[in-house]
Amino acid sequence: MTAETLTDSDRQYLETWTETDPERRRLLIEQVWAAEGRLVVSSIGLTLNGVEEIAAHIGRVHEQNIVARGLRFVYDQHIEAGDALLLRWSMLSAEGNAVGRGVDLVFRDAEGRVQTVYMFMGVN
Repeated sequence: MTAETLTDSDRQYLETWTETDPERRRLLIEQVWAAEGRLVVSSIGLTLNGVEEIAAHIGRVHEQNIVARGLRFVYDQHIEAGDALLLRWSMLSAEGNAVGRGVDLVFRDAEGRVQTVYMFMGVN
């Protein structure tokens, strides 16, 4: 999936993970996520509640994977149904090889902000 085929909400959610400027990334997180949002990461048994915890986690993931390892985060597939969104993503090496894949099940509130995300890593 290319940036041209993403919806605005897909693109904004992706940018919360990939934006290089920490202050801009934080602002995006505050705009995209509901204040009481929840992120559940299956592979590490982690549940994060609220924008503060979510922003801190996204910042760590960005630094550890995008900055330190030079990986690129892209969507392979998306399916929308009502307030739910399924996003299949890949982490790509500089050479373009997939080094990780996952699926995010994103649920939005009445205003369209991200309320809950269930992240499943290790998907083929």
